[in-house]
Amino acid sequence: MKYSLLRKSSSGNDSGCLIAGILLLFLCMFFPFALAAADKLIDKTSSSGLDYQVGRWRGFKKAAFTITFDDNYRFQVVYATPLLNQHNYKATYFIVTNRVGKGWAPGWDTLNMLASEGHEIASHSKNHADFLVLSQHPAWADSMIHEFRDSRDTINARIPSKKCETFAWPNGALDTAAIVVGSNYYMACRGTENEANPPDPVNFYNIYSQHIYHDTQLAEINGYIENVLGNGDWLVEHWHGFQVGNDTNGYEPVPIQVFSDHFDYVAQKQDSLWITTLDTVVKYIRERDSSVLEFFDSTAYLLRFSLTNGLPDTLFHYSIPLSLKVREFGNMSKVYRISQGSITLPFMVTFEKGGYYLNFDALPNDSLIVMHLPDPAGIHDLIALNKGALNYPNPFSSSSTLLFDLAVPENTDIRIFDKVGRVVKNYSKLYPGGRNSVEVKGEGFAPGIYNCVISTIEGTMNVRMVILR
Repeated sequence: MKYSLLRKSSSGNDSGCLIAGILLLFLCMFFPFALAAADKLIDKTSSSGLDYQVGRWRGFKKAAFTITFDDNYRFQVVYATPLLNQHNYKATYFIVTNRVGKGWAPGWDTLNMLASEGHEIASHSKNHADFLVLSQHPAWADSMIHEFRDSRDTINARIPSKKCETFAWPNGALDTAAIVVGSNYYMACRGTENEANPPDPVNFYNIYSQHIYHDTQLAEINGYIENVLGNGDWLVEHWHGFQVGNDTNGYEPVPIQVFSDHFDYVAQKQDSLWITTLDTVVKYIRERDSSVLEFFDSTAYLLRFSLTNGLPDTLFHYSIPLSLKVREFGNMSKVYRISQGSITLPFMVTFEKGGYYLNFDALPNDSLIVMHLPDPAGIHDLIALNKGALNYPNPFSSSSTLLFDLAVPENTDIRIFDKVGRVVKNYSKLYPGGRNSVEVKGEGFAPGIYNCVISTIEGTMNVRMVILR
């Protein structure tokens, strides 16, 4: 298996993993080329003959986008983070642990707050060391280990809610020897080469990142987004300091207005961009490339599938749902609910390549995926009718599909209310029995929370909709 050599070494044998590390580096650098073709990357057929696709990026988005910050600068938290939070975008903060709470650097309470908001707190070493210098002096081998290990362990101890699993090379200084040691502590490392990453990065221990400099023009920064959308790649932006008026804080301070304008532009593209943290993208890629969906068994009113991979879950916890498209076969057109364990999975149906596909997200190495069909006796196995309605995607900006189930054809009252109880949309009409879908367009809606009420002869279903801009 591609990543089966990742493992945790004991504290007494931190420098004794050279052979495993070199082999790991070889696999990470060269194996991805076997999956270079985009079509081969996502189209799969299992041993059970199941025809399905795995999204190159979550939600079958066109490209992936990660925002990263380096060096614990105060303005990152005071000015940049609130702008990201307005859009609900999560970033990766690479911190130098010996700087936390000193001078201009935020303290551990602030970093815990960022983690609670869903941001990733990752390592930028213990002392912002030059790893190229350390690797070229054998007498400093222990110092390199401490820079890697101690920074990771400190973050894990001070921010217990999340694990530190990624690293950023200070000043982009690295070589093969440094990567070999670092691979014993982290699942991925971000470098400083100003490029976008292909769907399978050339080297997970030197992930490319686009540095935003103090004089980089807004049009050029926005152009990076356009490029990855056109190529289906992964952009990792790399920010340091910021300027607010005449006040600056940090290396290469970018005017905060440029940052704000850039993310207003990103918001216009977010329907096509998967915007998330570095660790999440790395885990998704590894799950995507190694997971297999198999038909498990069926009864008269359900179909069951397994989604598994061989990724080791001892050092790094893989828990990112994969986006799947399963081509319909048999009586799958009658599916009205998909579940995994106790969770109902939102799904939608699309037509492509001459066939219908069920689209949904599911977690690998978890419970079986169950597609529910009407019982031959006419009894649906919904836990409660109220759980038979949802909209996907949610939140949304341009459009969302409202899905609901009816036991028999009937005149159904469907109205959307704003927060003060006014009706803003009415979709009431005669709907057939089974699964129904209604496209809800976001045009004309102000950003906010709306309540969709579906009234049927069997009861009322409520769907909470969130519209973003």
